[in-house]
Amino acid sequence: MERSTGEKYMIEVAPMSAQEMAYEEAILYCTFLDYNGHRDWRLPTLDEYYLICTRSCSWFIDLNTEQLWYVVPVRDAC
Repeated sequence: MERSTGEKYMIEVAPMSAQEMAYEEAILYCTFLDYNGHRDWRLPTLDEYYLICTRSCSWFIDLNTEQLWYVVPVRDAC
């Protein structure tokens, strides 16, 4: 994946949450997730969402809705 400056970077993807949640809960889920020895998980950006998410109902940064969706946490790997 490329940043807007053309710089390439890698992300690591954690497993999708087992249940749907509200946006605020999704943020907390990522913030407190301890997976694979890492605790720096976050919601994906819209570009990352399109790259990694196989389910159309997953949270990404700045999505504004009242729906309950799954979350696929990501972290910068470099």
